Amino acid sequence: MAAGYQYRPNGGGAALPDPAFLWNVFQRVDKDRSGIISDNELQQALSNGKSINEQ
Repeated sequence: MAAGYQYRPNGGGAALPDPAFLWNVFQRVDKDRSGIISDNELQQALSNGKSINEQ
């Protein structure tokens, strides 16, 4: 099973993300520590650091 996920035997076996794992990912993406992931921060996190404008 992928890191950061827990098995739920009574929920049909669906894996739910571990809150601590999600919080860690959120903090790594929220570069300016504003508590909000901006569109630029999200774009950077999803594009491996390359802007779509750099094509």
